[in-house]
Amino acid sequence: MNEYLSSKMDVFSGDKGLFAIYDISTKLERSGQKIIHMEIGKPDFDTPKAIKKAGIQAIEEGVVQYAPPGGIFELKEAITDWTQRKYGLEYDPESELLITVGASEAIHLVWSGLLDHDEEVMIPSPYYGSYVYQVVSADAKYVEVPVLKDGDIRYDIAEFEARITDKTKILLINSPNNPTGYVMSDEEMQAVADFAIKHDLIVVSDECYDHFVFDGEFKSIATLPGMKERTLVVNSTSKTFSMTGWRVGYILGDAGIIGTLQNIHEHLAICPTSFAQQGSIAAYKQELPETKVMVDEYRKRREYIIGALDKIEKLSFYEPQGAFYVFIDVSKTGQSGADFCLGLLNKKGVATASGESFGKQWVDYIRISYCCSMDDIQKAMELIQEYIDEIEKLQ
Repeated sequence: MNEYLSSKMDVFSGDKGLFAIYDISTKLERSGQKIIHMEIGKPDFDTPKAIKKAGIQAIEEGVVQYAPPGGIFELKEAITDWTQRKYGLEYDPESELLITVGASEAIHLVWSGLLDHDEEVMIPSPYYGSYVYQVVSADAKYVEVPVLKDGDIRYDIAEFEARITDKTKILLINSPNNPTGYVMSDEEMQAVADFAIKHDLIVVSDECYDHFVFDGEFKSIATLPGMKERTLVVNSTSKTFSMTGWRVGYILGDAGIIGTLQNIHEHLAICPTSFAQQGSIAAYKQELPETKVMVDEYRKRREYIIGALDKIEKLSFYEPQGAFYVFIDVSKTGQSGADFCLGLLNKKGVATASGESFGKQWVDYIRISYCCSMDDIQKAMELIQEYIDEIEKLQ
């Protein structure tokens, strides 16, 4: 077999990460085992009624064929109006916005369209694991910049400076962060902006959790002086409106770059689903009360989980400020994150994600998502304590 092809296959074969755990947990569930799903960021709330109604109406009216590759203009206009109202950022809906098949396609288009062979993207670590799989599939490279040290998170620009090369073209940030729930401070965001300007980097800002900030307010790096023109903002309907299965995302940015990415997108996906886009218009044209209810509930769950985890002596964690995840160090249990994750799933029916899904160095960690009911969360905390007690008896 071709050596290059073999190396590609090695990267994508035998994955034991997030989606592998999700697959195992759903198989166990189909066999009749009760599973508490804390492994994946899938909101347990229904899509708001106004959005569903608009989507259903579109189907009934025959909006089931191809849509314009760049997205339905009314949706593009609704998103740019929303962005201006929320964050004061103005974009031309015609030329500076591309509707994509979820945020995942949006980010993959960036790597495919802007990185040549062996060019690099800098990614603060821990990070959402799909980023690096996408970079590798685009035949580019990624450079991890550790920001979690000794239980604390800090964006130290010296760490970025130590890793930049003449092949570094893009810097990705994700705030609020998956998997830690960390929200960058104003000072850190400004320092990252200054670094990007100094080295003439494009910044990709994954803002999919912009509505899930529990301490303070969300801020986009694109609002900082000199940054709008070099920032690609990626977002989606998935989390804010509990529309993970609708697969509607978008990219905001420079018209030249957006045009390049659209050329790839229209030959890869042709267009996002037409009636899903029609439903999404309803999401951005009004303030939906369901979103506030959902965010308030996540805040309550976060507070409960923090209190419960504080009482489990063998676990330590970074206290999240946003998103709906907790990144937990399980090393004091004597197990790796992967072993803890699989043991907890098989013996207690609690599905979590191994830390290695978010960077290879995070072997001592697991991530839990609190996208499940409070009853399930309370039961899961009890089962996690039970599992740790059983481990101790065997040691």
